[in-house]
Amino acid sequence: MKNWFLLFVVIILAFPISNLLGLNGENKPISIISTATSNNFAEVSRILQNKCVDCHSPGMMRKPIYADLPIAKQLMARDIRAASKRFILDKKVYSGEQPFSPLMLARLEQVIINNKMPPALYLSMHWTDSLSSSEKETILKWIKSERSNQSWSKESATNFKGEPVQPLPFSADLNPEKVALGDKLFHDTLLSGDNTLSCASCHSLKKGGTDQLPVATGIRGQQGPINSPTVYNAMYNLAQFWDGRAKDLQNQAEGPVANPGEMGAHWDDVVSKLKEVPEYQESFKNLYPTAGITKATVTQAIAVFEASLLTPNSRFDQYLRGNQDALTEKEKAGYQLFKQNCSSCHFGPALGGQSFEKMGVKQNYFSLRGGDLTLADNGRFNVTQKESDRHFFKVPVLRNIEITYPYFHDGSVNSLSEAVRIMGLVQRGKQFNAEEIDKIVSFLKTLTGEYQGVSLTEK
Repeated sequence: MKNWFLLFVVIILAFPISNLLGLNGENKPISIISTATSNNFAEVSRILQNKCVDCHSPGMMRKPIYADLPIAKQLMARDIRAASKRFILDKKVYSGEQPFSPLMLARLEQVIINNKMPPALYLSMHWTDSLSSSEKETILKWIKSERSNQSWSKESATNFKGEPVQPLPFSADLNPEKVALGDKLFHDTLLSGDNTLSCASCHSLKKGGTDQLPVATGIRGQQGPINSPTVYNAMYNLAQFWDGRAKDLQNQAEGPVANPGEMGAHWDDVVSKLKEVPEYQESFKNLYPTAGITKATVTQAIAVFEASLLTPNSRFDQYLRGNQDALTEKEKAGYQLFKQNCSSCHFGPALGGQSFEKMGVKQNYFSLRGGDLTLADNGRFNVTQKESDRHFFKVPVLRNIEITYPYFHDGSVNSLSEAVRIMGLVQRGKQFNAEEIDKIVSFLKTLTGEYQGVSLTEK
């Protein structure tokens, strides 16, 4: 191994690195789709082709002449695997055929701001591949321009349209009669097996859309395996439940009713009970004249109601809409720290819900927590059965986070300050000091919004 390593070093030192790699002007650029050439995209694409695609676009790598040598081959394979897990730069994307997703924009922005890409070890052998200041500025400017064109940012003030976080809209375009029907069903105990529980039992609108307990309590006092996520702003989730097993709100509404450990009912029985209620008969006749009362129409009505559960007009929303006095200087400083450390996962109107992430990227969360691992700790693995998904969870939304305690999928932490400290350690590998934690928490508390015009802190 020592001899191979010495040979590797000799080869590296013997050739100019640009010749070994064949980068920059020597690789023929791909064609850029004409509709994607606005906002400097052609220039951004060229930078990405020169500096990023070799590791982040599987199958597209331009290999240096030493690529098949021992050590080098292993190192490159490791780097490419790691790169593909976090950020895939498909040719359709950097050609402009497909747009960059908000998730990709958030991840690209944060690694550039924090000088994390290319990694230091990679640059130790490929020193011509570092991003110049002008290249970074070009990409960051383009990211902000892309965000400003997204529908999410339409209510932001002009100077905030490029931010990773956007204000929540004041309302959703939904059928008000279906919202009202779904509201009644959401709070109706007829949906449980013994008529004791409703959806609101675990998702109280007076408790931030949660039950503020470590784990949910089901029929006959059964303790569930996992914390109840908030139902507020759930329409922004890419999927529902911590493990993402429900593709949408309607699919999510089906599960708890029939789960023996939750509401413990049978859908046929629930439908029969609802058909005996004159008010429901009339509502379903008007809103679902063909189908009437069925599992599908009941869950659809509940889903429409849940889609209406927006909590706009937080102080941070007011700030994004242009009120500079809505936040204190400490809260603004907290937002800057948040953007530097958290916004690659917590972005968009709900500050999360858009990806699945490993709980414990930099440090083993479960060792830090202690106790035996549970089935729920497997996270996304329980759905996909892929080892690569073990301990991955849907990123929780951070709206109203000060009142949706306890935190994490296991409900193991009650203090927001402690939650921030732990996330810094296990996700970022950072030991935030007391001042930094205080600033971030101060910012997070500005995310508490209103429901039906009343602050959630007053409910």
